[in-house]
Amino acid sequence: MDEGHHIAPQGRRLPWWNGILFLATVGTTVLSGAEFAGWTGDGIFGRVLAGLSYSTAILAILLAHEMGHYLQARAWRVDSTLPFFLPMPASFGTLGAVIRLRSPIPSRDAVLDIGAGGPIAGALVAVPLYAWGLAHSEVRAVGEMAVANTGSVSSIAQALLAGETLNWGGDALVFGDSLLTSGLQRLVVGPLAPGYDVFVHPVALAAWLGLFVTTLNLIPLGQLDGGHVTYAWLGERSALRLSRVVSWALLAAGIFVSLNWLVWWLLTRLVIGLRHPPAIVDEPITPGRRAVAMASILLFLLTFVPVPIRL
Repeated sequence: MDEGHHIAPQGRRLPWWNGILFLATVGTTVLSGAEFAGWTGDGIFGRVLAGLSYSTAILAILLAHEMGHYLQARAWRVDSTLPFFLPMPASFGTLGAVIRLRSPIPSRDAVLDIGAGGPIAGALVAVPLYAWGLAHSEVRAVGEMAVANTGSVSSIAQALLAGETLNWGGDALVFGDSLLTSGLQRLVVGPLAPGYDVFVHPVALAAWLGLFVTTLNLIPLGQLDGGHVTYAWLGERSALRLSRVVSWALLAAGIFVSLNWLVWWLLTRLVIGLRHPPAIVDEPITPGRRAVAMASILLFLLTFVPVPIRL
């Protein structure tokens, strides 16, 4: 690395907000975890114990992901905040975690290391947790489960044109499978008989969510982790062209495959954007880092879920 392009860290204050948000996220994920575990009692101590496994697993995955970014930023002397956890007092208990880079990134090598470090670190924690969670899950007969017909814009339109009644509240929350989760399920649980499904342990649910967050971050678009990877590998112009193609693909997926992708398309277009800012030194990455870029893209393909969640 060229000493002339290192960015010295700014003076740091005590990370009060980081700690407060982390503790709040512990609380919201414990509450969500207790619900996922089926806790129906009244005691606070029992509720905490019921939700602790889910909370610990999801926080470990998110912490590994963000520290992967943070430690790589520190290694390149890019000034960065500690992770900010985002509590949500409903659903999964968290909106994830983020760090903020407070100085420019010196090179495309640094962009790749910082961008890929998070999802790779998070996946290294999530995969064994998913396997453990599957080993402690239950296989039950499900028969005919009612699932809301909210898969995509086109499926809703077809149902309305056919005069069908839309079901907006199914009997179960159904999580889709990626190549990775499907393979782990066959390895740990084995093939499922017709009419049976896996009712996952809260740790497996947390790991599934962590892997899905990995997928979302690795989409090769804008300043997502995947956008960092493609910018570092391809350069600014080619990465922007790819971002535009991927953005249209997300819109098409939202219309024809799953509404989940329509929501993500709107977020990426309105909040994240398609363009990646250039590094201080815009030179191609070193040959060895191309393997890291390819590993990141492979991780995206292995964790991609066509229809993530159906209600």
